[in-house]
Amino acid sequence: MFPPLSELRRRRVQSGLTQGRLARLAGVSQSLVAKIERGKVEPSYRNVVALYETLERIGEENTREAPAGHLATRTMITVRPRDRLTVAAHLMRTHGVSQLPVKEGEYIVGSLTDRRVVECLADHGKSRPLEQVTVGEVMQKPFPTLDASTPGKVAAALLKHAPAVLITERGKPVGILTQADLFRGL
Repeated sequence: MFPPLSELRRRRVQSGLTQGRLARLAGVSQSLVAKIERGKVEPSYRNVVALYETLERIGEENTREAPAGHLATRTMITVRPRDRLTVAAHLMRTHGVSQLPVKEGEYIVGSLTDRRVVECLADHGKSRPLEQVTVGEVMQKPFPTLDASTPGKVAAALLKHAPAVLITERGKPVGILTQADLFRGL
């Protein structure tokens, strides 16, 4: 199933394509792409297939070739070791993320994933109330880091083994890259 036609422009721009270039690659006219993006025409199924398959192919190529810094989410939601685990879980739920870097001052000192929160929920009440548990008590080692200029295909390979990758510039964390970020690039 294809995304709604209202997504066409966003995906085209995200792929770095002009209307004309997308049209040539998909075998349709530039005016058709313009009319679809403005909501002025209902294209044939064949044209929708051609456009979205082209965007998917370009997205896959861009993901492999784009630097990790271009694929990453630049707004990082972080927690501190002294924050309560329930606060971290609330942040995850509110922001729709499944992992959080744990930051102390300028440094990333650990990580917290939704899996780790679930493990803590399963053990709830064995030692003390969950509301008293801090992030620092249950955090895991920090996510691996890559420089923003690292090729996206290297980051994708690393994401096979880690839930997230921190993206750095000049040694300072500037973003986070997850599988969801790679999927958005497709």
